[in-house]
Amino acid sequence: MLVKSKIKWVALGGLVLSFVSLLVHLLLAKYSSADLVRYSAITGFTEDLNVNIEGRQGAGYSKLWKNVVSLESLQPYANPRSGYPVPTVQNNGFIYAKIFGGFEKIRSSICDLVTISRLLNATLVIPEIQESTHGKGISSKFKSFSYLYNEDQFIAGLIKDVTIVKSLPPELNELRKLKQFPIFKPKTSASPTFYMKEVLPKLKKAKVVGLVLYDGGCLQPILPSRLAEYQRLRCRVAFHALHFRPEILALGHLMVER
Repeated sequence: MLVKSKIKWVALGGLVLSFVSLLVHLLLAKYSSADLVRYSAITGFTEDLNVNIEGRQGAGYSKLWKNVVSLESLQPYANPRSGYPVPTVQNNGFIYAKIFGGFEKIRSSICDLVTISRLLNATLVIPEIQESTHGKGISSKFKSFSYLYNEDQFIAGLIKDVTIVKSLPPELNELRKLKQFPIFKPKTSASPTFYMKEVLPKLKKAKVVGLVLYDGGCLQPILPSRLAEYQRLRCRVAFHALHFRPEILALGHLMVER
């Protein structure tokens, strides 16, 4: 029994020593590598910025401190590139729309509507915003585009992109009330091909088509590279043309100040 007890103590001691040895090696490795990385980074940075031992500048010195390339050739992404034609008076017809949803869905739907109107060479009628919030304090005027946004700014800001009117001509408006024109309910991710193959033929034939939008947007979010100008048009709508009316902006500034 005494021999077995000694063997157990020896084995236990060996395990403890092995654990301590492993711990010491891990600590040494950690601090050695950290010091090495810190030393390498500091040395490399110093060599690039300062003069080295032989009195010559480091390899990255001239690259870092060379003259900055002029930024005049750069332009905001939303600006159209060369060869972007303005809309013509003669086009394929009118597009009117009803938009359902919250504020963020309304905004994305309007951006897509402008893009589709440009794609189909059509005149966009100021869209109707359907009341989707039934809480207290929501005005009955909520359906009006001008209740939220600056109509004149919207039309003027996109004058070189799309022809926009506030309403259909009277004779076409009467036919619309009689439901004489085709109506589409496109998906949020509808492709440009859908509009070219399904909507455009009906537009050319009837001269007026209606779109009903529910889920915020009616065009796929990322367009092919060949349609880069339409992606830029989306940006121009969102950040340059679509502004809240002055009363809403003034109220927002007042709230921020307070």
